[in-house]
Amino acid sequence: MENVLEYEGYRGSVNYDKKCDYYTGEVEIDGRIYTYEGDTLEELREDFEDIIDSIIAFDEMEDEDE
Repeated sequence: MENVLEYEGYRGSVNYDKKCDYYTGEVEIDGRIYTYEGDTLEELREDFEDIIDSIIAFDEMEDEDE
């Protein structure tokens, strides 16, 4: 099992809770911690990528407003 997710230059952790059979992770972006989760590694990756995409889109919107 991989223990790091990478997407768009960001790296996030992968943690598996055997007791709950559930995946979680964290990524730090600009000093803020974002968490993501999933029942499977694929769901975890999708949630991670969604967070990154949302942050990139938000940053682009802010840049347009300046």
